[in-house]
Amino acid sequence: MNVSDNEKEDTTEWTLDSGASRHFTHDINDFVEYRLIKPWGIKTATSRTTVIAKGTILLKINGNAIRVGPVYHVPKLTSKLLSLGEFLNDGLHTRGSSKEIALYTEKNERFLMFYPQTEGDTIFTIQATVSKPESHAYTIYKVDFETMHRRMAHPSNDVFKQAGRYIKDFPKLRIPDEHICPGCAEGKMTNKSFPTSEKRATEPFELIHSDLKSFPVESYRKYKYSIVFYDDYTSHAWTINLRTKDAALPATKQFIAMVETKYQARIVNWKSDAGGEYTSKAFTEMLKDRGITIIRSVPHAHQQNGCAERIIRTLMEKAETMRLQACLPQSYWEFALDYATHIYNRTPMRHLAWRTPYQYMTDEVPSLNYLRVFGSAAYVFIPAEV
Repeated sequence: MNVSDNEKEDTTEWTLDSGASRHFTHDINDFVEYRLIKPWGIKTATSRTTVIAKGTILLKINGNAIRVGPVYHVPKLTSKLLSLGEFLNDGLHTRGSSKEIALYTEKNERFLMFYPQTEGDTIFTIQATVSKPESHAYTIYKVDFETMHRRMAHPSNDVFKQAGRYIKDFPKLRIPDEHICPGCAEGKMTNKSFPTSEKRATEPFELIHSDLKSFPVESYRKYKYSIVFYDDYTSHAWTINLRTKDAALPATKQFIAMVETKYQARIVNWKSDAGGEYTSKAFTEMLKDRGITIIRSVPHAHQQNGCAERIIRTLMEKAETMRLQACLPQSYWEFALDYATHIYNRTPMRHLAWRTPYQYMTDEVPSLNYLRVFGSAAYVFIPAEV
């Protein structure tokens, strides 16, 4: 890029330093783009100092302006340093002798020339004029990964790795190993996150969450689905394996009968998604006949049924971990899931004051405070107060 003659310019000396980890300058007036950063310390040859900002500079050499960046601002530095290592990392090549050191692009085009400060000296420098921000040059910035990532509508890193092979004159970019882009994180979400609910049931079976999990492979006993029931108050979970989706109705009837018989309690609210197994007329009437209030999430908004979704994920992570560790076939998921549910209910949890869901359920349901008396043929359960 040619620089106009009416720009305000000062001739400065920049030293090529093979030991410098970055490009550094002490003069804030060198920058055409400047941004404060979190200060961090560096060690010089004689002392320690602090970097406070970084930006871009434009060096005018033989009528051409060369972008260099990022350049770091170190106010207490006594010289201006250009890092040889940074140039090499940017894809430049070096050739040199005792009289000059030259930097070349991959296309063998000369980029910069450095000469000894004095004849026979081993310190190589370059004389350049710095374009001031008052000129039109301040609108020009270094083409880096972040800039190209935004200009190309936030593609993946693989696109940049291959673009240079198929796009003419595509700039050579240093692709970071980890790149966190707020635009990608928010713009590529399939569903926006829902705020966490702070409401919780105040007693067992006041609110039951339920969902149906399908599996790609039939289990050992020909099961294809599993229905999950989750108590909001105690975090206790139950799973029943099913062969077909329409078996969700009798499975739910069995679960409700178990609650009424074993725990001598009644379910107050029932929360599920709007899946067909939960919206059928028979299923809806079965819940209403028992006086249970039905709460459904809106279609295609699984976040509203978050408790059921999370418990399924928790149980599946436990089940799959155990199954794979034991080198069992995929059809054994039913055994792994049943065991994972059993272990989950007996695992201490922080939000239960490090009690287990099984213990919490036992402590909170009065009918379970019983003494076991051994009969001749079977257990006889006698309430504790008797």
